[in-house]
Amino acid sequence: MLIPGRQCGSKAGTRAVCALLAAALTPLPAAAQQQGQARMRTQIAGPATFSNDADMDFGRIMPSTSSGTVVMTPSASPTCTTTGGLVRTGSCSAAAFIGIVLPNADLSIERPPGDRIDLIGPGGATMQLDTFTFGSTAPTLDLGPNGIGHRFQVAAFDGAFLFFVGATLNVAGGQAPGVYNGMFEIRLTYN
Repeated sequence: MLIPGRQCGSKAGTRAVCALLAAALTPLPAAAQQQGQARMRTQIAGPATFSNDADMDFGRIMPSTSSGTVVMTPSASPTCTTTGGLVRTGSCSAAAFIGIVLPNADLSIERPPGDRIDLIGPGGATMQLDTFTFGSTAPTLDLGPNGIGHRFQVAAFDGAFLFFVGATLNVAGGQAPGVYNGMFEIRLTYN
């Protein structure tokens, strides 16, 4: 170790050690270096939330002697248009579904199998509900039909979406009076 104010000795071995120590303590010229930085980002997607916000309701229907239909549009303020001499009053409410996924995700909504279900009424009487249709309000973008379903894009920054389901109710001539109920299932996939 070099001690300030002292010089290396005169012996050859001591001078060699002093030279090595001096070389080790002498700063080397700095090598040219370049560094770059890159940021890393990723996002872990959680499961989508998806729930029924409102049920489908066709209101009260007075059947006629011939068959007819009630066609419900899929919107926040749907219309229920009748054919075949049916008279309809009361509620006309499309089914509504809400949820949250990643922003800008594409949603694919699959219709019920066979695009139909049966509503069950008094004494086992049935009515068929078919031709399911879909709609949305901003910021959920309606991308239109795709095969057995319908596509939407989630444009909300928080990933929230809303879409509506309408359908056609087929009422037979002389349909038995009473309350008719049924459930339909739709499948949602997103990417």
